Amino acid sequence: MDKKKQKKNRFLKYVRPIALVLLLFALFKGVMILVLLIGLSLSLSYFLNAFKLRNIGIELVTFVAVLSAMKFGPWISLMATFVLITYHMVAGGFFGNYIIWVIPGYCIAAVISGFFPHLDIVTIGTFATLGINANNVLWTGLTSPGFLPKYMIYVITNVMFNIFLFTIFGRVVLLLMI
Repeated sequence: MDKKKQKKNRFLKYVRPIALVLLLFALFKGVMILVLLIGLSLSLSYFLNAFKLRNIGIELVTFVAVLSAMKFGPWISLMATFVLITYHMVAGGFFGNYIIWVIPGYCIAAVISGFFPHLDIVTIGTFATLGINANNVLWTGLTSPGFLPKYMIYVITNVMFNIFLFTIFGRVVLLLMI
């Protein structure tokens, strides 16, 4: 009988931590996926800046903003988006007037997305992408019209990239977060 009890205790010794990890994953997987996406976003920003590719519209801030808004609501999304877009601006060396409308534009898109969690993620992600880029084009055109043709390369690639992200990965990642 003693050997049976020892086997049971040894079995429980390994099963309890595994069960605890699985329980924590089930409870906090949305947060863990958000943290992973934020890490990917920061890494991508670093990579693009290190290799002087920042004029191409590849960024994960919009994707993270909409996903976090749909999962956690507008205010958590606002905080995550503010941190991410601020990091992107600082890491990219954007310290001019540009930050006056870029940071609030992304944050407003995040908050608005959080008020419509029942919408399809592809739809809300597309509208957020178009809204952010329309805002940025408007203010860039008003303040630096000479920069607008060069900036349009970023806008076009950003819209294409984000629509691709939301269409291919949006629903899957949102389901993983639930």
